[in-house]
Amino acid sequence: MAGAAGQHSAVFASMLANQLIQRGYAVEDIFHGTAFDANLLAEEAPTYPLVETVKFFERAAVLTKNENLGFQLGMEQDIRRAGLICYVGLAAPTAGGFLANFARYSRVASPALEVDKSHLQQGGVISWDYAISPSLKRRQYVEFAAASLLFTLRRFTIGPISPRLVRFQHNRRSQLNEIETYFGCKVEFGAATNGFTFDPKDLDLPLTSADEQLLSVLQRYGDQVLADIARQSPGLVIAVERAISEQLGAGTVTLESVASGMGMSPRTLSRKLAAEGTSFFRLLENLRKSLSKSYLRDTNLVLAEIAFLLGYSGLGSFNEAFKRWTGHSPGQFRTE
Repeated sequence: MAGAAGQHSAVFASMLANQLIQRGYAVEDIFHGTAFDANLLAEEAPTYPLVETVKFFERAAVLTKNENLGFQLGMEQDIRRAGLICYVGLAAPTAGGFLANFARYSRVASPALEVDKSHLQQGGVISWDYAISPSLKRRQYVEFAAASLLFTLRRFTIGPISPRLVRFQHNRRSQLNEIETYFGCKVEFGAATNGFTFDPKDLDLPLTSADEQLLSVLQRYGDQVLADIARQSPGLVIAVERAISEQLGAGTVTLESVASGMGMSPRTLSRKLAAEGTSFFRLLENLRKSLSKSYLRDTNLVLAEIAFLLGYSGLGSFNEAFKRWTGHSPGQFRTE
């Protein structure tokens, strides 16, 4: 159901599918190997687990052989199809009001979307993350979301507006000029969180769509929806993966340190993970494997730096683990 943890509006997956059809791709090729089928195209307000939409965007980039697919789609699509989360923002009097309401009502669109506006008013900063596994590749969807959010803001703001800085958690080392040209500022990859930093003065720019009465109506409705949504934490496995990810570069990650950070004993955490069909060490291994491939493909970090970021005591330990996972050394994998 729509309110379940991990469920997310899938209107942008539908939008992407329609774009691919218009470009001549066959329906069966578009949906092959995904959680979606042609029924997605007929659904007015589809909801699926967010991970399926994220995977769908990545699959589409492979299908089209276009590494900038998500970003390019976002450059020309506003987010009004997302419903309340957009319209309650557009009814606000200013650009800052748009972003503040987007953050406030983000959970209406998805419990998996986590938006932080605590530094918006003073510092012009808005940040967001997704309550999904850190090992899940998400570059296409995240770049689409950022580009389309800015496209919408620019479309309805009276006067030019561009961020001072754009931040992405994922890494990227190619085709950067197109991205920085669109955003009009420096783009930082491998950041702690996704986000924009605006000049606080620009957030006072008025919106052409401002409507005080409509804003009042939409806010009342949005508050009722939020009141009806039970606040649900991400699943245990995702929570553990995120905790591991946060601790990796800070030193040795242990069952004890993660369990302590989650407010439980190592024995209790192990028992709960066993009930989920996994273990702490399996999650740690899988996350390291996924992140190592991302660092090797998408960054210019030297191998010793990657080993450190993955929490290994030395390069030898990383090399040995990577050969066990892939049958190749990290250097061979990077040059393939």
